[in-house]
Amino acid sequence: MTMKIQAMLDWSPEEKAAKGKEWAQSLFTLRLQKATGQLENPMKIKELRKDIARLKTAQHMSAAETAAAAAHDVAAHAEGTEERISGNVKSAAGAAKPKDHAVASGKGAKKRAAAHKKKTAAATGKKTGGSSAKAHAPSKKSSAASGKAAGAPKAKSAATKKSKKK
Repeated sequence: MTMKIQAMLDWSPEEKAAKGKEWAQSLFTLRLQKATGQLENPMKIKELRKDIARLKTAQHMSAAETAAAAAHDVAAHAEGTEERISGNVKSAAGAAKPKDHAVASGKGAKKRAAAHKKKTAAATGKKTGGSSAKAHAPSKKSSAASGKAAGAPKAKSAATKKSKKK
């Protein structure tokens, strides 16, 4: 039942979609059989899940190839020199601009980015802009808002008064 991605890449998008639906239905049936205790080989679930993952990978790979080919066609059409570009594939590939840093996404991406920023700032000796003393200073409340006088001492608890008397 296990298939290779290379074989899946040869399928048309319609065939991939049909197989995906078929395998999802089979997975549902296998899980139902497992829940009712009728499943003979539980490894079938694992194999089918992996095949579905391979199919999704093949779909993404073919979509990426299609997008890359479309971008190449647009660039060639914009230049108006398709013959020169097709003849100089190596030079065109070498002249590609370097990519900017990828934006982090997913679980904990902000925390990892902040930790990385702190680590690099500590290594270079620079301060990060996020934590300054003024940003965390307590705000001054008016005495009327808090109900206490500005210079009034705090009231001591009964336990504290007793312990001082001894």
